[in-house]
Amino acid sequence: MTKLTRRTVLAGSAALAGTTMLSGPAFADYPERPISVAMTAPPGGATDRGIRPVVELMKAELGARRVTLQNMSGAGGIQALDYVLGQPADGYTWLGANDVIESFPSLGKVDYDYRAFDFWMSAGTACGVCVKADSDIKDFGQWIQLIRDNPGKYSVSSTPSGSLWSNVAVFLRDALKLDFTIANYKGGGPSVRAVMAGETDFGCMGVTPQVNFIQSGDLRCLAATVPEDWKTAGTTIPSMTHWIDDPIFVKTLPWTNINGIALKKGTPEDILTDIDAAFAAAMESPEMAKVYDENGFFPFRANRKEANELMAKRTALQAYIVEVILKSAVKTRDELGIEKIEG
Repeated sequence: MTKLTRRTVLAGSAALAGTTMLSGPAFADYPERPISVAMTAPPGGATDRGIRPVVELMKAELGARRVTLQNMSGAGGIQALDYVLGQPADGYTWLGANDVIESFPSLGKVDYDYRAFDFWMSAGTACGVCVKADSDIKDFGQWIQLIRDNPGKYSVSSTPSGSLWSNVAVFLRDALKLDFTIANYKGGGPSVRAVMAGETDFGCMGVTPQVNFIQSGDLRCLAATVPEDWKTAGTTIPSMTHWIDDPIFVKTLPWTNINGIALKKGTPEDILTDIDAAFAAAMESPEMAKVYDENGFFPFRANRKEANELMAKRTALQAYIVEVILKSAVKTRDELGIEKIEG
């Protein structure tokens, strides 16, 4: 069955109108070549598990011959960002995007930001504080009180310093005036395993790497960085807003990483429109609802306009955390031209 696209319809209309300009160039039906997706995170993790099904569904909608995901997670994802920006803006090189593009400009690791790309955001992984299932701690309030009663005694595993989930741990420590040690691991998986192995007392990382342990009954997520109590993965995870009333925190939730794709700015609008349609169809697929629930993904389903606006807000939040809370900004928000949010 022939795939009908805007361009094939236009071509057919021209033919019916009697256009016989054999010497003129023919419109190529995108995509006529394989598409490459440069992944900012390695296979098997939350970014990969979120992006891979979206890409497969979009491939079918676009009628693409082949879409390949390439691991370019070197330098914390900078390799993928640089690679995409170094390729032509022709729609054949996509970015498998996560949240690194939000904080890296403030940290001085890249000299560009989200404005170099167009985004489509499928989902995110909210951050959750977790304990082993046999812990006496029953809820997030008890966890807060335990830390307050025992300053400096407990450790919390998280992801690399400067990552969103590590930033959440720093935020909790500062906003709630808690004294605990943050142990930074290479990723969400290792930080969860640290809790299970007893290397740390608690964890502060994405819900997605916790899911298998939650479903097996070995781990409990006490609360997450979501605006309301959240039903996912066969359980209900309370919102941290029950215990935290920080105005910036409340108005900028959910705090998640992102699973989505991005293209270099300057890609022709007709190609972007084709991708808009393919992404919208993928988001409506029943397969994606199953992916969200099984992986503990917080659904965004944000089209290009919505995703670009969300990236602006998320970058403003990350820049605030890096500059105001962590006090580790190499470039200020003024220098970067990023909106300032304050309490």
